[in-house]
Amino acid sequence: MFSIRILVIMIALASSFLIAIQLISNTSTPWAVAQNFVISEEKPTISIVGYAEKEIPSDETRISLSVENTNTNANTARKNNADKMNAILDVLKQAGLTDDNITTSNFQITPNYDYETSNYDRIISYTAINKIELKTSANSNISNFIDLAINNGANRVENIDFVISKQTLENNNMVLLKEAFRNAKQKAEILATEGNFTIAGVKKIDTSTGGGYFPPSPFLYESYAGSDARESVPGPSTQIIPQKNIVSVSLPVIFYIGEGNSNG
Repeated sequence: MFSIRILVIMIALASSFLIAIQLISNTSTPWAVAQNFVISEEKPTISIVGYAEKEIPSDETRISLSVENTNTNANTARKNNADKMNAILDVLKQAGLTDDNITTSNFQITPNYDYETSNYDRIISYTAINKIELKTSANSNISNFIDLAINNGANRVENIDFVISKQTLENNNMVLLKEAFRNAKQKAEILATEGNFTIAGVKKIDTSTGGGYFPPSPFLYESYAGSDARESVPGPSTQIIPQKNIVSVSLPVIFYIGEGNSNG
């Protein structure tokens, strides 16, 4: 009887041991499979920056000019400026410009103090400045607009900017993007040949870096200071020729690379 009880206990322990082994086996298998999915081998890559640039003629011109005068009375200085500026605007519109071509860029009246006698609290006069900007086609008669403004009271022509319009810039950027990508691909292929590997596709193209737009330095026109600028204007008009701009695009590209010819 005692031996039967021992036998029953041994059978029960053996069954429990087998069940435990089965449970461990069932839970460990999925864990091993999951590890195989988590671990992945990253494909090797090479990073290249493609570059392209183009010289583009200016198609817009921005002319900055102003009327400046000084008077002991602030209101008189303002009125004198307003009268001259109205005359300038009238002749410019008669020459073909519209309100879309002309904007006010600055207006100010500044007190002038008595620095000669060191009486810095005493105001001796007021200087009024009215500044406008003309935006025209680069092919328009820029010299004529400047001469008309000066002959009618403008006594400061500060600078002339030759720029590219937004539409022209966007159109050329699309062309430069293609050229920059071809440049990046060409560089990658040269390195692949030298390094005995292959180019196996594109992983990423970063268009957010953009490029550069390098307009020419502003053309500094002579500043006609004085009460009557017309006396300073030379007889013939000054010929102003539009300048060109440099537009560039830098394009970072990441290429996948593969193994080359082992016999190379």
